[in-house]
Amino acid sequence: MAHDDPSLPQPFEHREITLHPDQMSLLDELLVATPTHDTAPAPALETEPAPGPEPVSEVERGPEPVSEVERGAWRVVALSDLHLDTPFAWAPPAVGLLRRQDLRDVLAATVELAATVGADALVLAGDIYEHDRLNPDTAAFVERILNASRVPVLVTPGNHDWLGPSSLWATASWADHVHIFDGASLEPFALAPGFTIWGAAHHRPAGTPGFIDNATISGDGIHLGVFHGSELSGFQVEGRDESGRSKQPHAPFEAHQIPNVGLDHAIVGHFHRRREGAHHTYPGNPAPLAFGEPGDGGAVVLDFSPDGRVTRTWHLVSQRPMADIDVDVTGCSDASAVVAQVRERSVGARGLVRLTLTGELLPGVAIHDDDILAAVPRQVDHAVVRRKKLFIGYDLEAVQREASVRGQFVRSVLADDQLDEDLRRDVISTGLRALDGRADLDVAR
Repeated sequence: MAHDDPSLPQPFEHREITLHPDQMSLLDELLVATPTHDTAPAPALETEPAPGPEPVSEVERGPEPVSEVERGAWRVVALSDLHLDTPFAWAPPAVGLLRRQDLRDVLAATVELAATVGADALVLAGDIYEHDRLNPDTAAFVERILNASRVPVLVTPGNHDWLGPSSLWATASWADHVHIFDGASLEPFALAPGFTIWGAAHHRPAGTPGFIDNATISGDGIHLGVFHGSELSGFQVEGRDESGRSKQPHAPFEAHQIPNVGLDHAIVGHFHRRREGAHHTYPGNPAPLAFGEPGDGGAVVLDFSPDGRVTRTWHLVSQRPMADIDVDVTGCSDASAVVAQVRERSVGARGLVRLTLTGELLPGVAIHDDDILAAVPRQVDHAVVRRKKLFIGYDLEAVQREASVRGQFVRSVLADDQLDEDLRRDVISTGLRALDGRADLDVAR
């Protein structure tokens, strides 16, 4: 297909960079890839993975060695959990618009990636958009981009983009190469001789039972499942978001069910954290929806050999990173020292940045968000400041000797044997801050 229309996805330079899995996050490149291999049944990620090395911040990482990936007999590109039209309630309106356009760019880049790597199909494993928030312009965009794909597109609707009468998946005019799995149980799609993809759809936003509980897989060759669901052991890995909410068990299953029903592998959406199981793959969300998300997901290229072995190559398809930068201000004697520390820690940052200030400040230091934000590089599109465990370094020995309200307060808190040390420190810091009229520090948490 010619690329005369500049609004369609355009080719890009394909770069492959190998990263340690624990270092994966959004980078400056449009595409970054690292191959990983299933060489033996080793379900290390069916339970909570062992702690790895401390993740390297995006702004600290340099180029990595280039690697080559051998093509399998069949190649599939997978994407899930894009969440087009997410409201981004945490962001100012202009930043929300910017981020929603970023998500569109991710889908366009993934469609182009599938053609560039010569994929046999692009599979979308659910939650590509949010049903309750989808606007007509986004619907038209998704229809245009997928219909322009140069490889077959297979879609398994998830719990956010569930298949109903008004669903985009049901109402758009899809080209012949776009296939929407619409069954409530796994149904086959013969992609190529010897390679069958089995998919199913959520038909409601909650309460969908497991797709492979009663699945019947038959036929020769390789069988790949594609669906949106919750691998039960994954909840201890996925964790909670910053509001304390955890993922709900939509279409739950256990990892051992995949080979037991006759599937060689499964591509699954729903969890936002990238996961590589012995028999299943979660692509993860390709662009973080909020600060604090790991950002280690993306588009994944899966190469299948005739004996069922799979090689996974990860591609980061988001052009605008979101980065968390921790700044320890302990020992800063004045506000300018804090600003200098922020400037040093944020060198090279771009995109969206959250600066988290921690540590102990001397009593006379007053910090203001405007001064902090002015210290970040100009290429940062938006930055926010968070104070977490940021204390005034009071001399408690001196304060408790005072014949004052402050002194009595500190003596009372120190004498309370119901408080553990962390809570005691929080109470003292918060109370003294209030008594001193400090409005530039958050309540310690």
